Amino acid sequence: NRRAAVCIDPVTGETLWIWRPEEGERFRQAPRKMAGRGVAYWTDGADDERILVVTPGFFLWALDAQTGLPKREFGEAGVVDLRRGLRGPMDNVEAGSSSPAMVVGNVVVVGPAGGVGARPNAKTQVKLDVRGFDVRTGELLWTFHTIPQAGELGYDTWLEGSAEYTGNAGVWGPMAADPELGLIYLPVEGATSDMYGGERPGNNLFANSLVALDVATGERVWHQQLIHH
Repeated sequence: NRRAAVCIDPVTGETLWIWRPEEGERFRQAPRKMAGRGVAYWTDGADDERILVVTPGFFLWALDAQTGLPKREFGEAGVVDLRRGLRGPMDNVEAGSSSPAMVVGNVVVVGPAGGVGARPNAKTQVKLDVRGFDVRTGELLWTFHTIPQAGELGYDTWLEGSAEYTGNAGVWGPMAADPELGLIYLPVEGATSDMYGGERPGNNLFANSLVALDVATGERVWHQQLIHH
């Protein structure tokens, strides 16, 4: 595991610190070993500056931007395990990240990515929900179900019970946000699988959709499904 976050002085080019996670088996299992492709930044405008990193093993770390040391008040001594709370089979989890987390106000939003959607190993896959965390504490603030649960808007677009076993529908591409409106925009990918949808009849909200959420609550404000089913 050679993935690392590196802080470089913009004036001198001097390396100020290097932070590298040691993830062992979680790294070896990771479907996205190029996790994150970048970092996110937050500051309170005073003396608290943080770098937010999603690792290949699917952990969210908060680091002190000046020292590279974990912010121990965040999550469990600086880290949140993003596998916790996932819906679906956990015996062969394919969940990671391929874009940086996004910070909007005091919320850090993580959009997950699965394995290669074109060739899943089964029709039953983990659901790749989008979650918002408190940037100071790591507390889970909200979860947006990209594949709705029973009783939620869009559940009836999954026919023959397919919402129960279908997975993927992650947000692996970069997100966008409008801080003034308090909205974050999610480009949601297809559900399991990219090439064959016979196991999931219906329009399959919110797969293949652009979804706008209230970043404070995770509530859907609007959506546009770009490809039905």
